[in-house]
Amino acid sequence: MDSAFHACALSEANMLVTHCPDSSTSPLVGRPRRLTLGLLAATALLFTACTAPGMKFDSKSSAKPEKSQVEGLQVTLRALSPEVVVSQKAPDPLALDGLLAEKPSAYRIGAQDVLLVTVWDHPEITLPLGQFRTDAASGTVVDDDGNVFFPYIGKVALAGLTVTQARDKVALRLAEVLQKPQVDVKVVAFRSQKVYVGGEVRNPAVYNVTDVPFTLSEAIARSGGFLPTADDSRILLTRGDRTWKLDFQTLMASGKGLAQIILKDGDALHIPNTKEQPVYMLGELMRPGSLPLVHGNLTLAQALSDAGGIQGTSADARCIYVIRQTKTPNAVDVFHLDARNPTAMVLADRFHLGPRDIVYVDAGTLVRFNRVMSLLLPTVSAVSSTALSAAEIRYFRNR
Repeated sequence: MDSAFHACALSEANMLVTHCPDSSTSPLVGRPRRLTLGLLAATALLFTACTAPGMKFDSKSSAKPEKSQVEGLQVTLRALSPEVVVSQKAPDPLALDGLLAEKPSAYRIGAQDVLLVTVWDHPEITLPLGQFRTDAASGTVVDDDGNVFFPYIGKVALAGLTVTQARDKVALRLAEVLQKPQVDVKVVAFRSQKVYVGGEVRNPAVYNVTDVPFTLSEAIARSGGFLPTADDSRILLTRGDRTWKLDFQTLMASGKGLAQIILKDGDALHIPNTKEQPVYMLGELMRPGSLPLVHGNLTLAQALSDAGGIQGTSADARCIYVIRQTKTPNAVDVFHLDARNPTAMVLADRFHLGPRDIVYVDAGTLVRFNRVMSLLLPTVSAVSSTALSAAEIRYFRNR
């Protein structure tokens, strides 16, 4: 590349010399020194400016990965081969590290829950406010300390107990004042346990957990479903200090997983926007820009197609790159596709892009050369014109 540019610069310099006035016919005979200096300056300018404008990444990959240092980054260059495509498979979306092992458990009473305690054959205890009141209105609220007040027995600590355990405890306490009391306890308003659903859903809100197991699919249904801008392939489930990344479509297609992911009190479910983690399309493309991952899936061939394809007159089909940030800081993987043969696009269709991947199509050598020349020619013309004008002025002054 550099030798071609040097040849270009020399040809430009020769062109200037040929346009130089002939010493045998020009009135500037004997005074070519300043003109020569101008030509030398123009030639030096050509040599120093022979760099193509814009981004360039024209490295060619070999059979083995090549490592290099670029601007402080550890760059690993790999040829896009069938072996690389196989090795780049995404991790199993159903391997959720124990999340699926959580089994549904009985609801446990908590603060602010409303309980209805019924003692059969003792209406004076069960319905002190009358038989026409609703269950919620007749119920008892569990206070912040986890206690409820009930006639004859006073305060009873029920927080943390299941409904069955609470019933047995109330019956045991009432047995001290009543003969063989028949007690029933039920939760008529669930208020103590909550799940937070936010992001790209129609009704983001805080939803109460009831005695029915609160699954992932139910949480999405309660919130009104996904918005068109939702990235359902990267749903984030946060529980305490742990976060899982869930692929909703894959879980649903697998026939298992959705009903087995049980949400608990304090869980936070966030559905991100597709624009938060796009794929960047740069270089010699018809429509460079960014593309969203649809349900988390986008292949290299599809991305090139959605960007309008490569520019036939300027792109170098040998130099298509996918640049990917690795988990290691300051380390970058670069996958090189030589697409001169259209059958190579089969590999591109099997290579899945990830969030924030950069697809770059380099320009051809001739295109770079033309771009350099388009910038240099006005400068060369200006330098040569200035040199000639200066020489003529000096000549006529000395006359």
